[in-house]
Amino acid sequence: MPPAVAQPVDDTAFANMLHGAVPALRRFVLRLCGSDHDADDVLQETLAKVWRLRAGFDPARGGDAWLHQAAFRCFCDHRRRGRRVPTPTAELAHVPAHEAPCPTALRDELEHRLAAVDPTSRSLLLAFHRDGRTMQQLAQAHGVPVNTVKSWLHRARLRLAETHR
Repeated sequence: MPPAVAQPVDDTAFANMLHGAVPALRRFVLRLCGSDHDADDVLQETLAKVWRLRAGFDPARGGDAWLHQAAFRCFCDHRRRGRRVPTPTAELAHVPAHEAPCPTALRDELEHRLAAVDPTSRSLLLAFHRDGRTMQQLAQAHGVPVNTVKSWLHRARLRLAETHR
């Protein structure tokens, strides 16, 4: 005997079956989740998932087991997503937000750090970062190869970082 071919599911009949199954499905999900909020989320995910997959539903095999299996899988997915999102502890909830530094203090700090860099490196840094000049332009202006400009910029940045420590 050839295998039975699944017939398309009538949307109205499927919606009625879901409507009748929601109370039992919610009780099942609530036992899994333990909280109303999470249970409602998982139930909504389950209903959306089974509605999308309704073409694969076989009414001859019964809907309860299929729905409960889908609900359990949605619950597992929900828990897995919940583990990835860190929940703030009570200590972290009361930490004040970082305040933006004063522009004047930033300027003074930058001037202090730039003073520790040799004049050639300082002019390269400013021409590259502030003025937007290319490395080729800087190499031509200083009469050196582009790789030399790259090296000078790299060492100047390291020097700036060292003055912070």
